[in-house]
Amino acid sequence: MFRTEEIRQVAWLTLGVWLLSATLFVITYILVNGSISAVYFATAVAMNLLGVVGSIGLYQAASHTRYRSTLVRVGVVAAAAAAASAGLSLIDVLMMDFVNGVFDAGKMSTRPLWIRSSVNFAAFLWVFGMLAAIYLTLQANWTVRERERQLADARTAASEANAAASAARLAALRYQLNPHFLFNTLNAVSAAVITRKTDQAESMLSKLADFLRVTLVADPQAMIPVEDELATLQAYLEIEAVRFRERLALEFVCPNELREAQIPSFLLQPLIENAIKHGVAPTSQTVTIRLEVHREDDDLVILVQDDGDGQGAQGEVRPGAGVGLRNIRLRLETLYGPRGALQAAPLDRGFLAMVRLPLQWPPAKPLSQAA
Repeated sequence: MFRTEEIRQVAWLTLGVWLLSATLFVITYILVNGSISAVYFATAVAMNLLGVVGSIGLYQAASHTRYRSTLVRVGVVAAAAAAASAGLSLIDVLMMDFVNGVFDAGKMSTRPLWIRSSVNFAAFLWVFGMLAAIYLTLQANWTVRERERQLADARTAASEANAAASAARLAALRYQLNPHFLFNTLNAVSAAVITRKTDQAESMLSKLADFLRVTLVADPQAMIPVEDELATLQAYLEIEAVRFRERLALEFVCPNELREAQIPSFLLQPLIENAIKHGVAPTSQTVTIRLEVHREDDDLVILVQDDGDGQGAQGEVRPGAGVGLRNIRLRLETLYGPRGALQAAPLDRGFLAMVRLPLQWPPAKPLSQAA
């Protein structure tokens, strides 16, 4: 596209310059001689057409050195302009000698050929020199534009590649379902079947199918309301409640005004899963998992805490919890940069994880209304 536009612009400028040259020659000749014959007019037209041909060669010389150094470009184009001027001036003298000899022998010049050619050379050189400067300027301008376009394309490609990489990264992070959850659930189903608790087994399989269907179909980059995330967690916990019964107690605390706040889908499931795996499963006592959502300035803060018999007294992070926590940290970093954070620490009894991310609302619900 850039090359075509450049050639079109060069063509019009070249024709314009030589048309102006022919017009000035004819006007000057008429002013000096009172009129111009058809033969001399045709000669002037022919010379300027030859000038157009010479200009094409000059443009080609400039094009072939487009990406060379400035010194090389100027040198090559200057030499081409000089050669074109010398050639056209010699042709002009020979053509005029022929016309005068055939149509007006009395006007044959007695001056040497080289002198007359030198005079014409000076006349043509300014035209070719001007065209050379125009060609170099135009090509420099188009080269800059072409490089800007290439740079813009490269930036767009890099941006698309980064977006695709981020999407793939988010998808990979989102699809890292904990195999222990599936293994334990299927074991519980198997135990229910062996003990002939078919209703319980059927209920667990149905809830597991529903949960996996939502998990695998959902867009890994989707932003969903907090209340939808809580509903998904509830479906997951219903499966675990079949296994742990009275050993699992739940507390979900979320103000109504924050239920429409947007968060990444399935962000909290690994935190709940870790609480069950490391807080509920190892003990025979009732363990309460508390999830609390609140607002701090322009941030949404989500706390997940359990009071299981963890290893908080020794100040150690639960073994195996690092994978789920690292998964969440990577998602938050990918989506929000430094504004997304996850802090986790053992307590004297239990474990606490805190997610912090920018408070966002659905597009149709401005912040002023939601607040």
